[in-house]
Amino acid sequence: MTILQRDKIIALNERNGEINQPDTPALLSRPSTSTFVEVERDNFQIVEPETSLQIQPMLRQKQMVLSNRFLAPSDQQVSEFYKAIVKMIAEDLQPVSIVENSGFRHLVKLLDSRYQIPSRRALGRSIIPNIYAEVKNKIQVQLNDAKYISVTTDIWTSINTDSFITITLTESHTAVYLSEIITTELNKFDIFHKVVAIVTDGGRNINAAVRLMNIQHIPCTAHKLNLVVRNALSLTDNDINVNGNIENNDDGSSDSRLKEILKKCRNIVGFFKRSEKGNRKLVEKQQQMGLQNILKLKQDVCTRWNSTLVMMERLVQLKEPITIVIMTLKEAPPNLSPDEWDVVEDCIPLLKPFHSITVELSAEEYPTISKVIPLIRGLQIALTNKDPSTIIGILLKSNLHENIRSRFQGIEKQSLIPHFGRATLLDPRCKKVAFKNEQNASDAEASITAEVASLLNTPIPEPEVVHPVQTETEDLWGFLTTKVNDMQSQSTTTSSAMVLVKQYLGMPYQDLSCKLAEYWEKHKTLLYPLNEVALKYASIPATSVPSERIFFKTGQIMSARRNRLLPENLDTLVFLNKNM
Repeated sequence: MTILQRDKIIALNERNGEINQPDTPALLSRPSTSTFVEVERDNFQIVEPETSLQIQPMLRQKQMVLSNRFLAPSDQQVSEFYKAIVKMIAEDLQPVSIVENSGFRHLVKLLDSRYQIPSRRALGRSIIPNIYAEVKNKIQVQLNDAKYISVTTDIWTSINTDSFITITLTESHTAVYLSEIITTELNKFDIFHKVVAIVTDGGRNINAAVRLMNIQHIPCTAHKLNLVVRNALSLTDNDINVNGNIENNDDGSSDSRLKEILKKCRNIVGFFKRSEKGNRKLVEKQQQMGLQNILKLKQDVCTRWNSTLVMMERLVQLKEPITIVIMTLKEAPPNLSPDEWDVVEDCIPLLKPFHSITVELSAEEYPTISKVIPLIRGLQIALTNKDPSTIIGILLKSNLHENIRSRFQGIEKQSLIPHFGRATLLDPRCKKVAFKNEQNASDAEASITAEVASLLNTPIPEPEVVHPVQTETEDLWGFLTTKVNDMQSQSTTTSSAMVLVKQYLGMPYQDLSCKLAEYWEKHKTLLYPLNEVALKYASIPATSVPSERIFFKTGQIMSARRNRLLPENLDTLVFLNKNM
């Protein structure tokens, strides 16, 4: 039995708004004497020294108040409810069948039983297609307002061997076929004529497809950096067997020595991942050593060098407990020797700058192409400042330098891919200072000046002027007048463009936190039409990572448990996941 003061019940009811409601008589009035309520399970009884009230009428009245307060949901509320379900399915990568799961239905009923959960059939045949059309229309409006558009694209094959191509803003992977698919998709949104460039990885088929479309192709900087490190580490596909281990190489070279060390690292990590006893002892040893955060080893993936960096960093962090545990277990693999530990510790600072530049250039929230030239220079300087102590570390440093030089040597030039140099020059944080070669900076300036002059030279329709009727005479000076006007017009636009570009280059440099879109919006009146050219190049991403992120989510949606999902339904869910 629990005894509560009646005054507390009245105060609680007042806070909940359950007494003195409109059209509702007061259920209780505060008496002058103390009143107590006896509560036992679900039976309520009020005991008063002078007055007795029945609680049952109060409960019935409370139910009436609740039923009046919560009427059937409106059509707008039902629509929002359906949108919330679709948003949950798309964003959280949930199966459409979740609406039929008993746990989900029980949760919704508990929260608000007025809503009727749509069936899986209704969701797939009407609700999701309608929401897809609505979201697509919103994206179309944004694309219509955009003046310049850049595209990233990639190819992916599902577990059902269906081929997909993603375009951010199925089948034979031939260049002609891919160019037709990309062209068709861009024309669906009526943006083909707005596309400035297409960013892809190094696949020959997709590169050839872009060239067939007569659109500027931009190679993915992240993929080039990945190749730089993998080649330096000699982690090519030919060196890796089907189990993800490095094949033995007995040529005695430093490259094979490094591969052997990485192989031993993988074997150590693999042992602690497979062995329950080994993993338990590793955790216990960390606890005995008083480590606050218990860490686990990380296994690398042969196709991603940054996972190799993470693996080595974690091994160095757990070097002492790993050494002790391996010594106590007979079935443990051989530990790294002191010299091999030194090699691993030498490799980590050499690879870290590559990880930092890859992360910064793979962002989607801000322009990245103008950062490529200065960051590549910064990467080279950072490598030069590293001082490895082992022979293998020195060789790795040399290999990294050589690979950077060979893959990025023409990035500043206007003859190969001019977009990098132009975007860098039109970045108020960089301008000419970011260039290693002054001539390349001057060439980029000349290209931008010519582009601005072409925009200034765009004819503007003039109002018609009625000239008085003249007597017929031979216009012997007409040819000269025409040529002089053309020369003056050309000279005026070129000189105006030169003055405009010089004016921009003479303005103060901006802080690294400067946002390009805001900067050029602020100066659009002063620097028009240079701002149009700057925004065109700023729209180009430096990497095709956005497309890869989409395919990563696609792989989570098209899993072994959901392998019956039709390609068109998968495409709809991926589109909503990215744009809803």
